[in-house]
Amino acid sequence: MAVLFAIILAAAGVWSSRRRPWKGGKDGMAVVKAFMITSLPFVVGGAATGVVSLTTGQLSIPPAIGLGIAVDVAILLTGLLVLVARALKAREKESEIGKNPGKRA
Repeated sequence: MAVLFAIILAAAGVWSSRRRPWKGGKDGMAVVKAFMITSLPFVVGGAATGVVSLTTGQLSIPPAIGLGIAVDVAILLTGLLVLVARALKAREKESEIGKNPGKRA
């Protein structure tokens, strides 16, 4: 489960970073920075729960309702919330610039 959630977070992070590169940069490095700063912590956190589960059994799933699923779902939902909010903020800036062509982001 943790690996699946980490893959979902990585994909959402790539999408979000492309929509809103770091500090409005235009180069690939700005996209990489945005991913590293905003997405990677959630991806690593999700993967870490899988490692803890495999090595100690503390966060293992099953049980279907337990600490493991609670931690995994919390990381997934928080990560997705942050990444989608970033992407929507980029969309707001685009529409704002469209209304005021002289204004820069």
